[in-house]
Amino acid sequence: MTPDDIPAAVELVNSVGWRHGPGEWARLLAWSPDGCFVIEEEGRGLIGSVSTTPYGTALGWLGMLVVAPDRQRQGLGRSLMRAALDTLIARQTERIMLDATDAGLPLYRALGFREAGIIERWEGRASTYLGERARRMRPDDFDAIAQLDRVLFGTRRPHILMRLLDEFPDLAWVDFQRGQAEGYLLARRTPAGVTIGPWMAWSSAAAERLLRTALEAVQGEQVRLSIPAHNARAQILARNHNFKRGHDFTRMIYGDAPLPHAEPLAELAVTGLATG
Repeated sequence: MTPDDIPAAVELVNSVGWRHGPGEWARLLAWSPDGCFVIEEEGRGLIGSVSTTPYGTALGWLGMLVVAPDRQRQGLGRSLMRAALDTLIARQTERIMLDATDAGLPLYRALGFREAGIIERWEGRASTYLGERARRMRPDDFDAIAQLDRVLFGTRRPHILMRLLDEFPDLAWVDFQRGQAEGYLLARRTPAGVTIGPWMAWSSAAAERLLRTALEAVQGEQVRLSIPAHNARAQILARNHNFKRGHDFTRMIYGDAPLPHAEPLAELAVTGLATG
């Protein structure tokens, strides 16, 4: 895939009901310029896509596997997945993961992925709530946030955080207590509204301060976030702030690789289904 393919890729993913804009694909290509793939049909154009997002060699994430509705069940999804897997394996990636829709589960299982958890999609309209607030993230906060994220997420991803912060500096907040970083929250605007994630915090109190601040900043807008099902803290906060649970997705990992060593209660919302 190249940047010239982005308009057709947006049209393709929208054809299956996924509301993504060109910014999503531009970020994926920036993070993995040689690791996103498409299938073209002569006289028609793009009929399939897949992305890979590398986190060094520690982790690779697969996403955006889409095949045009009238070309599904013809082996194209398997061909795209094979190209993505071969790329990550050639990089000696230690673990390969993805978040699957129900439709994709049979293919992923056949390729050697196993279930590792559930990701819940929550949505609602932003309102303001009483209570303490976090503050806007500043450039000089970045090193502390990157170090905190390395512990909480379990893998280094400063390239992901920096890109989101550069694009959406007005949608980034931090919570410091007694001079120590307790958590942070990043958000971005998409065709579907405001997407929150990553949302990371050591404590429920820090998590709620961050969420209150974010919702106040985007008051009245439609908001979505993807919560790991094991995180009861995040589920309670989402429900208390009038979010409703929608679709579930299955988190999967390739082969017998171990899961990343992370702090599962500190990950309140993932960055996105395409990137983990």
